[in-house]
Amino acid sequence: MLEDNPIDSMVISKILTANGIDAEFTTVTTGKDYMRALELERFDLILSDHQLPDFDSVRALQERNKMHPEVPFILITGAVSEEVAIAIIKEGGDDYILKSRLQRLPIAVEEAVNKRKVIKAKQSVEAALSELTERFQLAAKTSFDIIWDYDLEKKTIYCSDALEKIIGITAHEALPVNYLAKFIHPDDLPAVYSSFLKMMKNTNSRWRKIFRVRNEDGSVVWMNSNALVIRNKQDHATRVVGVMHDITEVRRLQHELIERELEAQKQITELTIRAQEKERHEIGIELHDNVNQLLATSKIMIDTAKRSPAIHDLCLQKAQESILQAITELRNLAHSMIPPPFEKNGFGNAIKDLAYKINLTGKLNLEVTLPSPEILHDMSPELKITFFRIIQEQVSNILKYSKAENASIRIQADDHRFVLVIEDDGIGFDVDKQRTGIGLKNIESRAKLLHGNLTIISYPGEGCVIRVEVPVNDHVAAFN
Repeated sequence: MLEDNPIDSMVISKILTANGIDAEFTTVTTGKDYMRALELERFDLILSDHQLPDFDSVRALQERNKMHPEVPFILITGAVSEEVAIAIIKEGGDDYILKSRLQRLPIAVEEAVNKRKVIKAKQSVEAALSELTERFQLAAKTSFDIIWDYDLEKKTIYCSDALEKIIGITAHEALPVNYLAKFIHPDDLPAVYSSFLKMMKNTNSRWRKIFRVRNEDGSVVWMNSNALVIRNKQDHATRVVGVMHDITEVRRLQHELIERELEAQKQITELTIRAQEKERHEIGIELHDNVNQLLATSKIMIDTAKRSPAIHDLCLQKAQESILQAITELRNLAHSMIPPPFEKNGFGNAIKDLAYKINLTGKLNLEVTLPSPEILHDMSPELKITFFRIIQEQVSNILKYSKAENASIRIQADDHRFVLVIEDDGIGFDVDKQRTGIGLKNIESRAKLLHGNLTIISYPGEGCVIRVEVPVNDHVAAFN
């Protein structure tokens, strides 16, 4: 309170208190004290007399404007001219009260304080809004995504600068929707339009659609659009705000991945057919060169027995021996074609039996390392058969081509994968050179069929290691 009359100061204070305004006053009587008070403290309100010996209300208001323009200012005076009143209002004063009408002061104080609170709140909101707007504008300018805002009432749409980067259209504050619609690929436009209308009718709050747009240079861009629908109290859509992301590269990579998968499936099919043809060929050779010859010999012996009584019994004996040998050959051939039974510990025993027979020949020293029977039992039937066929195939390769003296078979397992490792100390080969045989290709195709991977490590003169890894989740059998 800038007032040099202590009685007036006391009256003003009592009037405010009597009207429920709890105020703590700092009272100054000179311009110097007023200036110093403004420098040292921040006040909620300034009440000022008009005329002091060395100061007046206009100067007081001017100083307030310089130092604390947000503080409300009310002039309280015994008499004031119209010119002074106008000057006070022009300088930003909130009100003026005559001392003869102090009963209006409490209302004026409340209005001035509330007015400043509203102004302050508004300024705070405007500052926050300005900051958010600046952030949005910076984000929109730097983003490679198209930020869009569709006003359904005006039928216009705002798009960020990324529109020009992606499609080649210069962004404006408000573009006609029909103008943008013509850039949507004609094959996708009906689906986009139908989806958008369905979203609005069903009162959905979210909209997502993947579609193509045509760039001005003629190229096609794939867009993924995500949007939020804003509705009024009647649940009618008024705005749709969203982001469109360029997924052209993602779609291209997806297409390439599909093409690779199809090519891989084609290769697996071709390898499977070639493997089947190889097996048929080998069966044909076995039947023609071995079983067929044994049966032909049996027929000759039987015919001879009919014509030559003297050697009848001998010929029948030789015929019987040939037939028994043919039966043994057919049994062995069938055994190699039919998957062995793997109930209980059958899988591990089948591998050990294979190694035992190989070791009996003396051509190769083959060691086997297997995990616990529980882990072997936990493997799916498909995985057991695949591993067994891979072992048969690779052991056959080692015997035919490697000139190895020692080899090993290991099966390992952890929480994520089953691993089969077959290693030999043979002559090895260059894995980078193209191989004409289908043995290792057949192993690779079997691994891929189970979503597994084949790794081959070999160098000329340093043996060979093949490693097959298959994920656990796809190939764990249920316990009986």
